[in-house]
Amino acid sequence: MRITFNKLTALHILRKWRSSGRTLTADRRSLEPSVVAPGRYWTRRRISACLESVGVSLSDVRGRVQVMVPRPGSRIRSRTARNTVYVRGLPEIPIIELNSTVRIPCPELLFIELGAIMSPAMQLLAGLELCGRFSRDARDPRDGTTTFGIKPVTTADKIRSYVSVARDLAGLEQSRRVAEWLMDEACSPQEALLNGLARMPLHELGYELGELQLNPRFIARGPLLSLVDKRSRVPDSLVKDTNVGFNYDGGPHFGEDGSGLSDGGLLDSNAAVNMRKAVVADKRRDRDLLVQGLAVLPVTKEDFYEHGGIDRVMLQAMSLLERTGQRDFSKHRRVLRRPKLAEERQRLIWSLLPGRRGRELSQELARYEPPEVTIEDYDITFENGKMTITRL
Repeated sequence: MRITFNKLTALHILRKWRSSGRTLTADRRSLEPSVVAPGRYWTRRRISACLESVGVSLSDVRGRVQVMVPRPGSRIRSRTARNTVYVRGLPEIPIIELNSTVRIPCPELLFIELGAIMSPAMQLLAGLELCGRFSRDARDPRDGTTTFGIKPVTTADKIRSYVSVARDLAGLEQSRRVAEWLMDEACSPQEALLNGLARMPLHELGYELGELQLNPRFIARGPLLSLVDKRSRVPDSLVKDTNVGFNYDGGPHFGEDGSGLSDGGLLDSNAAVNMRKAVVADKRRDRDLLVQGLAVLPVTKEDFYEHGGIDRVMLQAMSLLERTGQRDFSKHRRVLRRPKLAEERQRLIWSLLPGRRGRELSQELARYEPPEVTIEDYDITFENGKMTITRL
């Protein structure tokens, strides 16, 4: 047997593959028909066996499995599968073989496919995951356990190059826009969300700070060595060609994952000591960066969950950038302070967060088409990718 899964099924498989510590081969293949033994059919049991060969349970895949084929006559005829036919438009050798049975699209093609089924913000987060050093849980991407410290499967430049040569594919138009916002080396879902929002344009309910560099390393030298606690520091992100950036400090960073609780639900003394050590270490990190001329704003999970919390952080970053004469954000401030746009942006942020609230908001936003707030509501026009507010 041989089968090529794609779209959300391929993303599920890839997450499972990466979370188990496995890497993708660099070898690529052409898209070929899926095959089963002569005289046999693609039954649910055989499809399940293929998924199990890469550590995935069919029961964990939502809906029908998604497969890709090179022509209409090679469709898999099974109630368990949904086919995508690629007659044209694919760049050469777009397929990666995981084992002798299962193949999936290369990460760059998978990114394009997600553009046909995800919102721009969701696709951006998936792209940052593919270019980053983490993998969400395959079974429960929103609330499951994230795997950290793994190798990226592609880069932002590779995705941008790939979408530039692809033709006539569903999701390609959106993917070309979203690919411009991609960045390499995101280390966590929260970091990806924070910097993705900072990078997204205003008309997509982002903050449009410009290009960001993720996890740049700064090494103190010369006289600075006597002033820092650690010689090397790595902020989560920095607005490119500026001295302003962000550090995200989430709950687990301070031991808030429950591992330090006693049977009675109280924080034990060791956990309290470790939590204080983490806070002190962060204070020293911020000082070390500041003495090197960097204004790195700390961001917490509370900023995400509080109404207007991320708006406030981004306005503070804009204020810092303007104070040092590096950018002019007067247009951004006017847009960010429009009440209805601010409400839509907050709902978008909450919809992307873990937890029941985020899940319900995500489902709610997906039901509304077009969105509640439109360009016409505020006389905002776009020409050649530039936004103009004609009435304030």
